[in-house]
Amino acid sequence: MKKPYKHMPIIIFDDIMLRTITKKDALDMFDYGRNHHVVRFLSWGPFGMPKEAKLSIQKIFLPRLKQGLPIGYAIVDRKSSKMIGTIDFHSKIKDENGAEIGFVLHHDYWNQGIMTKALKKMIQVGFDHLGYDYIRIRHLGQNIASQKVIAKSIFKLKHIEPFSIEKSTHVINDDMYTYEITKEDYHVSQQSEGNL
Repeated sequence: MKKPYKHMPIIIFDDIMLRTITKKDALDMFDYGRNHHVVRFLSWGPFGMPKEAKLSIQKIFLPRLKQGLPIGYAIVDRKSSKMIGTIDFHSKIKDENGAEIGFVLHHDYWNQGIMTKALKKMIQVGFDHLGYDYIRIRHLGQNIASQKVIAKSIFKLKHIEPFSIEKSTHVINDDMYTYEITKEDYHVSQQSEGNL
């Protein structure tokens, strides 16, 4: 039986490449993962030492293949060959043929439209390569940057609920915004774009 999540396509747009994360990305991951502003609203970080990024790749990203998920994409600046973030299907949706997307980007590359384009590519890969019926994405209410990225995509807001994240030094209490898109909605949007 074919397992497309084991063989993810390389994606190139502008000066950016999306390719599967490897152990060699650990130092680059540490570089952005140690920045408090970058990981402020995420469930992990900030990293204190490079070995934490290495363990993250070994224990979180690489084992995803056993869960029937792709390892995840490294977002790479093609000019410097530096890994500047990740975008990935980090968990399956229970009882559905679908998954949830997460992303993070180095602070130096914010507000350049990179994540907006990467998210569009991920939606395409999720439906056309991985064959999902359904994709979800979420953000905390305070995370305005992620909200702006998602707003430029074709996701639809489904619900808002109270949520807490325990960081190493404090707890974030906020509302979690959940968005979804189905394969049917995606194909309708593609047909609409084709008719423009």
